[in-house]
Amino acid sequence: MRAMQDRRESAGGIVIDEHGRIALVRNRPGTDWFFPKGGVEAGEQPEDAARREIEEESSLTDLEYLDDLGSYERPRIKKDGTYDEAGMKRIRMYLFAAPRNARIEPRNEILDATWMPLRAVAEALEDAKDRAWFTTVFERVQEAVQRD
Repeated sequence: MRAMQDRRESAGGIVIDEHGRIALVRNRPGTDWFFPKGGVEAGEQPEDAARREIEEESSLTDLEYLDDLGSYERPRIKKDGTYDEAGMKRIRMYLFAAPRNARIEPRNEILDATWMPLRAVAEALEDAKDRAWFTTVFERVQEAVQRD
């Protein structure tokens, strides 16, 4: 008999600064980057969870909502960087704009946070499933970067 998978809801965002750069964070030394995201708490709306997680991981607040980027699924990633095949995540992502001169700083379990040029994001993302999802929304993000 096959074990049941633990499925968790997660939410996060792609945050753009006034220079068209994207907020990325990482929580292990020597690893690649990921978008700020985390678990949706009981009774919490996904967009609210995304805003909370972005603030908790990158210090970014007062974000302007731009778009709902939909969701995708992948296994949770263990501390050693491998997949936890027994635990799946459904990740809901939003697109936000940061206020002018927003400072990005790592917080909580995050070791590093940075603004990265849009053209470098896909290659910098740690997880192949995150990269694959990002390619599906790249044009929408690029349009938002070019809107100003």
